[in-house]
Amino acid sequence: MEQTKSLNIDIILPWEIGLIIVILGFIIVIVGVRQSKKKFEDFDKYPFIKPSTKIFFGSVACIFGAIQMLPLLKL
Repeated sequence: MEQTKSLNIDIILPWEIGLIIVILGFIIVIVGVRQSKKKFEDFDKYPFIKPSTKIFFGSVACIFGAIQMLPLLKL
């Protein structure tokens, strides 16, 4: 018998929660991109969290959620 190689990535949440994490990650990325296009000249209106931070954490959330959905592939 031939054994298949594994990525040694384990899931810790059900795939339904992984799907929710992916959707929230996409929303965070979209908000970050829209916010990065705005010009802030007044420091009183400057955002609390930088747009690049939102894009980074949104993309990390998308990757984490996609890993949680790996059991749907059943390779």
